[in-house]
Amino acid sequence: MRFDDIVFVYHLQDERQIAWHGRRHSHGEGEFEFHYFISGEGSFKNGSSTWTIRPGSLHLTPPGSVHQILATNLRRPITYFAILFSAGADAEIGTLLERLVASMDRPADIGTSHRFFFADLLERNSSCQADLVQACRHSFMSFLYGLLAGAPSAYGAPENAHVEKAIAIMQASIEDSIDLDVLCGKLGLSREHFVRLFSMRMRIPPMRYYSRLKIEAARAMLSSTNLGIGAISEKLGFASQFGFSRAFKSVAGLSPSGYRAKCLQKADFT
Repeated sequence: MRFDDIVFVYHLQDERQIAWHGRRHSHGEGEFEFHYFISGEGSFKNGSSTWTIRPGSLHLTPPGSVHQILATNLRRPITYFAILFSAGADAEIGTLLERLVASMDRPADIGTSHRFFFADLLERNSSCQADLVQACRHSFMSFLYGLLAGAPSAYGAPENAHVEKAIAIMQASIEDSIDLDVLCGKLGLSREHFVRLFSMRMRIPPMRYYSRLKIEAARAMLSSTNLGIGAISEKLGFASQFGFSRAFKSVAGLSPSGYRAKCLQKADFT
């Protein structure tokens, strides 16, 4: 099995992005694609069916099937991951994918917490380190088997309603700022109870999760827009460009400029 492409699109608003990501197209023999929608309003045409985009929905497109993203409300822009992959000569994966296509006659609802699973796939696959790429493939295979069994991974475990609401509030505040006290106030929970509940479900403290959401959005802006680093820092609500760069490097391992250069270098070879 191989990954042909993994992309993350944050807030599909730019006219050029909408034209590209919203085109009607299909993929070649042996190529499958997942679209995992995190937020936004619109619809997804997948073969002969058209589905309303729902946060946490996962759509599988088989080879040759025409599909298209329709962004219908730019005030609520679409954010999503797309993974294009092939079974290659791996008969086991080929059989698994045939079973998935037969079973996924409609989108799977796996919840929005899988965003970090897909983000991890993206980072590992683009690392150029053979062991990390191989680990990425094995993680994805495990996800496929879990999906077929109705339990995609630990990321998709049934979540407490308070955690789901907290994640929705954080996602809506990526281009703003929200602190723990305000978040707890919106949820009607004490700090101690909420932090414990969130950390148990998501395996990461809530404000660290919120910081990762911002860095995840920054990665998408650096790789797919011409916004300057200062503009991205301001757009995401950081107090200073220095603070943004420090936070970005602590998560991504590269400075924002270094990350953008890496993405541009990769684009030159694709």
